[in-house]
Amino acid sequence: MKNHFFKKTSVLCLISSLSLLMLSSTAAAAANTDKASKAARKKVPGASITEVETDIDDGEAVVEVSLIKKNKKYSLKYRQSDTKLIEYEWELPNTSYSIQSKKNVALSKIKTKARKLVKGSKIISARLSVDDGLSEYKVSLKKGKRQYKLVYNAKNGKLLEYEWKQLSPSSSQSVYIGESKARNIALKKAPGASITKFEFDRDDGTAVYEIELRKGIYEYEVKINAVTGAVIEFEKDIED
Repeated sequence: MKNHFFKKTSVLCLISSLSLLMLSSTAAAAANTDKASKAARKKVPGASITEVETDIDDGEAVVEVSLIKKNKKYSLKYRQSDTKLIEYEWELPNTSYSIQSKKNVALSKIKTKARKLVKGSKIISARLSVDDGLSEYKVSLKKGKRQYKLVYNAKNGKLLEYEWKQLSPSSSQSVYIGESKARNIALKKAPGASITKFEFDRDDGTAVYEIELRKGIYEYEVKINAVTGAVIEFEKDIED
């Protein structure tokens, strides 16, 4: 009878301890979420917070804070455990419909702008794209432990988007295969096709090259591991 009593008491104590631990952990997470919100307001003075949410990014708890200041939207991501800023982004609306008939700024000038903005960086990819009928240059760069993405208005060279992400230790030490090699890998998968889109991105924390190609009525999509050169995904469709 005594053993049964002691066992029951031990179980109750364990449950109580676990409950206190969970409450303490929840309180700490809530406190860090509040700290992240305050840090975001300090980082973007005069901005209004529009949303705060917690999420899991690459297996790690994060706090995402969205803000707006006039017509400029911001998105800041903090690591929940220590409220360290690991991603920063701002975006302006592209309202250049009236100048779409103008000639595009040379890509070489856009690359020069990007290198000046992120001094000491290495350009991973730079391409022209059309988003909602508007021509834009998208430039990906890497500097130390950060990956940058810049979007410029192709007609006047105005910077529309600025973003940087903190790379994981394994990613920051990796050497990417480069745009030229990635293009060759994609073209081998679709002989005779022409590349219509090339972009460097991250897929669940993995650096990848996303490439679209076309040959006659066929469209191809190839996703390549930017470190190993392995083809992660390959799709072939008939154009609608």
